[in-house]
Amino acid sequence: MQRTASLIRTSLRTSSLAPRSQVRNMHIHPVPVRDDNYAYIIQDGSRGVFVDPFDVPAVQAAAKKHGVEQVMGCITTHHHQDHSGGNDDFAKAYPDVPIWGGSDKCPAMTKQVGDKDAFELWSGSKIDVKCHATPCHTQDSVAWHLTDADGKMGVFTGDTLFVGGCGRFFEGTPQEMHHALNKVLASLPDKTVLYCGHEYTKGNIAFGAAILPERPAVKELLQFVRERKNGGVTTGAFTIGDEKKHNVFMLVDDPEVKRAAGLKEDADAVEVMGRLREMKNDGKISAKV
Repeated sequence: MQRTASLIRTSLRTSSLAPRSQVRNMHIHPVPVRDDNYAYIIQDGSRGVFVDPFDVPAVQAAAKKHGVEQVMGCITTHHHQDHSGGNDDFAKAYPDVPIWGGSDKCPAMTKQVGDKDAFELWSGSKIDVKCHATPCHTQDSVAWHLTDADGKMGVFTGDTLFVGGCGRFFEGTPQEMHHALNKVLASLPDKTVLYCGHEYTKGNIAFGAAILPERPAVKELLQFVRERKNGGVTTGAFTIGDEKKHNVFMLVDDPEVKRAAGLKEDADAVEVMGRLREMKNDGKISAKV
């Protein structure tokens, strides 16, 4: 799984240096905005789509750097202001392209998507999109799964799934988050690269390592964070397959996780999900990072 993610990271670093004719299929560029948010550019040749462009000028500057000459749309992962807050500015800058979202709570939305909706990113694009409803953090949270002609895959999860963690249950229940993580996202191909909404991995792995201190995959993520590999950027560095090994919120059926959460081995997965979130919110259990 790490090798797949590494190959995609390499393509992101080199795509802007390649001759324009060689920039083909999907390239995903994270753009830091605010304190710890990520916006993204999905690039296919000289065209691209923005994801959660809270700071439109910053994303525009990154797009220009990477050779994106035509912006074809805007994806909104959910309606929270730190993700959708740039939509009005985007609509003014690009009035003739779609702004996708999961509900009319997303500002300036022109195309609402539903669970299992599928479409080309734009007419003639080599990138196919499939939408997966993941309500809990917000009821309009959508995971956007992309596949290109070479079979590369990525998923934009907003604040539902993070590297080593998950979002708070602001508008939902443990049952909904369990379904979102362990039924919907866990069913995606393991090679799917994770692109999340925030750089929260340090706090996530501090909690995860307190729950599973001896688990090899957890130790590997902890070391990645400690050594600030990839410049400290963890989004785009791990896959769904990795998350199923090192993310305790995707290990709710694991007996060791249940014991660490103070529950019996026959505890229901939803009960474990709820307990883990309570423990993470409480902030009293944390390993040294």
